[in-house]
Amino acid sequence: MSKMEIIFDNDRARHHFAIWLCEAGEQDYWNWMEIRESEEDGPITATKFNYHTGGDFNSAHITTECGRWDEKE
Repeated sequence: MSKMEIIFDNDRARHHFAIWLCEAGEQDYWNWMEIRESEEDGPITATKFNYHTGGDFNSAHITTECGRWDEKE
């Protein structure tokens, strides 16, 4: 397991970031990782984001499941 922490100045900023990641950011990330997978082996891509670990977007924890998009084809 590996952990990254982003600390926001307030809860509303964190909440909006989580919503952006869910609604648009994931796709940008996956487009980026499609290229990275052509350059590196291993489960380097977060293929699933779990936003509702604490019940809703008010949770400060977003977990992921990692793998590779090129294995899903």
